[in-house]
Amino acid sequence: MKKLLSLILITSFAIYFGCSNNLVSPSYTSSNNFGQVSLKINSDSIPSNVVKVTAILSKSGEDTLTTSDEPISGSSANLNFTNVPVGSWNLKINAENNNGLILYTGSTDIQVNDGEVTNVSLTLIQTDQGTGSIIIQVNWGNSSTNWVDYSHNPIFTSQDNPSIPNAVSQGKILYENGIYKMWYMCTYNSGKGNIWYAESNDGIIWGNKTYSPVLDGESNSSWDNYTVTPGAVIKDGNIYRLYYDAFNVSYGRTQIGMATSTDGINWQKYSNPILSTDSLNEYHAGTESVIKVNSIYYMYYSTSPEWNYNLMVINLATSSDGVHWKKYSGNPILSPTLQWEGIGVNYPTVIYDNSHFIMVYNNSDRTKFGIAYSQDGKAWTKNSNFTFSNNITNKNYIQINYPFIMKDGNTYRLYYTATTLYNSIEICMAEGFNL
Repeated sequence: MKKLLSLILITSFAIYFGCSNNLVSPSYTSSNNFGQVSLKINSDSIPSNVVKVTAILSKSGEDTLTTSDEPISGSSANLNFTNVPVGSWNLKINAENNNGLILYTGSTDIQVNDGEVTNVSLTLIQTDQGTGSIIIQVNWGNSSTNWVDYSHNPIFTSQDNPSIPNAVSQGKILYENGIYKMWYMCTYNSGKGNIWYAESNDGIIWGNKTYSPVLDGESNSSWDNYTVTPGAVIKDGNIYRLYYDAFNVSYGRTQIGMATSTDGINWQKYSNPILSTDSLNEYHAGTESVIKVNSIYYMYYSTSPEWNYNLMVINLATSSDGVHWKKYSGNPILSPTLQWEGIGVNYPTVIYDNSHFIMVYNNSDRTKFGIAYSQDGKAWTKNSNFTFSNNITNKNYIQINYPFIMKDGNTYRLYYTATTLYNSIEICMAEGFNL
């Protein structure tokens, strides 16, 4: 599997303000209340897979300032800001590889003073520019932050689909024989939706492999004739299994079905749902993850009552053949208990890694993802803090939905659906480590 090293830049810094005595006055003054910020990264501290370093200065009420440098082999990176309005600014530094992935990132607040030069040295080179000089030490390594958002998100939009739908969402991805394979949803007017298929060599740049959906609602069906959405795709021997969610009227009762395929494109549906909702309290059901561990299939799905779609909990069903399912008697396995989760938890995506289960899930207002762990896939321990939020995405999306986690070499990828300020819905990606 393709390996992408994904590390975070940890910024540990000390700010030294000189005493008022024995200081050399700045060699220039400014009557326009502007300062200057200069950064230098020595070549011996730049990892070999970093080809571009970008610095971003942001301040409330001011235009965001950006500058970048592409250090060549054996050279340092030099980043300079001039005519920076005085005041407290947030400095963010991103280091990218040749695919545009941010491998390292870090930020800190700095003070820009009138008539003074603020020097930032990423290798602790002494900066002696008078009052207000700042020294910042940067170490290349790991961070407590779990995910780094891809700098060139989105990776897939409505314009990438030949039908030009209203939205694309819910990407489910397998990596097989050097190819990333994605099944995703296209949404049209009145919530009508179907499932399409795309491929990629790197998991970032995608191309549709068909000019029509690979799975659609059946006109003669009593339960899935309006919308079908991808829930989970697994390769089981030589057979692909697609678990999908469907309903027969606009935003009606949702149940879970299954289709099988030998090529991932031509699918044969089972005629009836394989997991049905059976009460008004469990009116909507949607699976986001099916995994097979030690010959047992685990299906993680969300349910909510008819009267409030946001009151979701996460349930489990198990199977010995992937077709006939038994709901776990201890359901729900995850309910909202933390303030940031809101009134519901939903859209679980689960992998089995290093002999334990890892789950990423959504909160009710669709702005944050949480993470939980389990030894048996049934009893789960949550992290108290969320692991990813819309506020740390590179485009500041207003909502993030449908997380999908996969192991990719020594790192993890998190594909997710994002909503822009202008209600464009698109598919994005982040990379993670140390989960």
